Amino acid sequence: MTSRSLILVSLSLVLLGGCAQFGMQWMAEAASPPRIEAQTPGAAVPWTGLEPLDAPEAFHFAVVSDRTGGHRANVFASAMPKLNLLQPAFVLSVGDLIEGYTADRARLSKEWDEIEGFVDGLRMPFFYAAGNHDMSNEVMAETWQERFGPSYYHFRYKGVLFVMMNSELFGMVHDPRSPVPGPWTQADQMAWVEGVLAENSDARWTFVVVHQPLWDSPQIHPDWLRVEELLGDRGYTVFAGHTHRYTRHVRRGRQFITLATTGGGSAMRGLPWGEFDHVAFVHMNGEEPVIANVTLDGVQDTDVLTADLRVVVDALAGAVVALPMRGNGRTFREGVARFEVTNSLERPLELEARFSSGRDLRPDVTEAARSLPPGAVEVIEVPLRSRLPLRYEELAPAKAHFILRTQGPGGEPVEIERELAMVPDGHFGVATLDHAVTVDGDLSEWGRLRFVVDQPATVEGHGEYGGASDASFRFDLRRDETHLYVAVDVTDDSVVSSSDRIARDQDAVLISIDPRPKTERNENGGLFDLIRSGGLARMVSAMVTVEEPREDPILALFTGGVEPVDVHASRRTAQGYTVELVVPVAALHERAGGQLDGLRVNLTVEDYDEGEADHNSLYWRPSRFEAGTAKGVGSFDL
Repeated sequence: MTSRSLILVSLSLVLLGGCAQFGMQWMAEAASPPRIEAQTPGAAVPWTGLEPLDAPEAFHFAVVSDRTGGHRANVFASAMPKLNLLQPAFVLSVGDLIEGYTADRARLSKEWDEIEGFVDGLRMPFFYAAGNHDMSNEVMAETWQERFGPSYYHFRYKGVLFVMMNSELFGMVHDPRSPVPGPWTQADQMAWVEGVLAENSDARWTFVVVHQPLWDSPQIHPDWLRVEELLGDRGYTVFAGHTHRYTRHVRRGRQFITLATTGGGSAMRGLPWGEFDHVAFVHMNGEEPVIANVTLDGVQDTDVLTADLRVVVDALAGAVVALPMRGNGRTFREGVARFEVTNSLERPLELEARFSSGRDLRPDVTEAARSLPPGAVEVIEVPLRSRLPLRYEELAPAKAHFILRTQGPGGEPVEIERELAMVPDGHFGVATLDHAVTVDGDLSEWGRLRFVVDQPATVEGHGEYGGASDASFRFDLRRDETHLYVAVDVTDDSVVSSSDRIARDQDAVLISIDPRPKTERNENGGLFDLIRSGGLARMVSAMVTVEEPREDPILALFTGGVEPVDVHASRRTAQGYTVELVVPVAALHERAGGQLDGLRVNLTVEDYDEGEADHNSLYWRPSRFEAGTAKGVGSFDL
């Protein structure tokens, strides 16, 4: 019998037997708990007791978290045999099992077949929940219904109620104001949950599973607040995923746990960041559950990262911010890198810093230490010199490494590490073309490309990056009266490209051009904040691969629709590949909301290598989404 068959049998038993029967059964069995049988010949015995920590009503179950959103190969698959070793009664998912974001039924079928292949290796039932990657359009919702039936449902086991909700009916991630279209409505889900909770008021505990942590938002959806009201004062626990970062909140005296990942995209910075691969292992015996986070290398309690502790970690992460460093003239010889350190906490902050030379830049100081009382702000200055006068467009960065320490809410030590680039920006301009450019991937008509990135400002990912010989790039921006042109020449020792892959799963050039007014484009912040504010939709973003990739609707959904890139082209070269693209200046003016007075450019090369499971992202300048990045970095004057 397959895992899905076991699930259907279990649900049928619940429906046939009725809720009250289950409640009476476990209560009757619990009246005479078992004892360990052993002879006791005297007063002294070699044990501490004979009452085992189990009972007929006791059971274990596991919860797996996000697999996708940039999944890392083999992590989720490797968790299945480990779950078999742990032997939970059943396994719950919080959603995001496939990459999804497509209306291609054949692709969806292939992705779901892969997941079901993993799940079929489990010896216990597996319960599905819908995430945004699983259900982001009507075709995906219909595919879910065809494969799994309802997108929200409930079941009981040993007197415990499990409520599996569809967070995408509250609002889709790329469009929070709109529920996912398809067979179900949010009104129906809300009526259903109200009925389920009322009919199961006798449950000895209730678990709610919902993909998006709807409570962890500046503006909580009113329907979710209604769900909390319906839960009332019963005993319950809520599980979610989606953020790829573990956090435990306590609301109304109950645990609301956002899980980290089970193979989903993650920087994997460790416990202080709430970034690790795990499953939650839940023991239900007495009145309240006991929850352990079982990671690939150990077991963690539920308070591995609480909401209060997350505030501390985030404050440390944002405590050091690079101040803008923009030089004058064509070349750099010397200057000062500045880092503003702010202690926004109510406890002292201790900082240690090390400053290391790069190929071109040498700091005059190599270390610094600061002790900041609550509310204090200090600026650390690091004089920088280049080995000889060098063009700003060609400078390789030096590095600043920070260790930040403080105390958590309970006085426990908290420590994180940060690394920031030290590289000055020049007053970059967009050169005017004096001849026509044909966008065909042939860069011979461009001449020398001004910007050289053989030592990126930031390297992100889990691949094995071997330096410039592994991957590096040059690029340039030029314009005529009607269009902006971009050229990128990538050196890559192993070009991974296929029309069978989406762009995010192969070598690519990712460029983001922000034409908004200076006060807006200079600001940094989180990706989802930029989506919610509408700022991302006003940028021009493109991801260009060597071969035309398989359709990936998620790119359009999260950037406000089809990008105004008239033409783009790419071609393989002896050293790697090239990319050209062109954007109408009129579109930039439109998205600027007025007169275009400058641009801010983020340019990244995604580097995959044949035979390697993971990849790296190589940034020309630090990402505006990374804490600590200087405002306005990567700006161009017009």
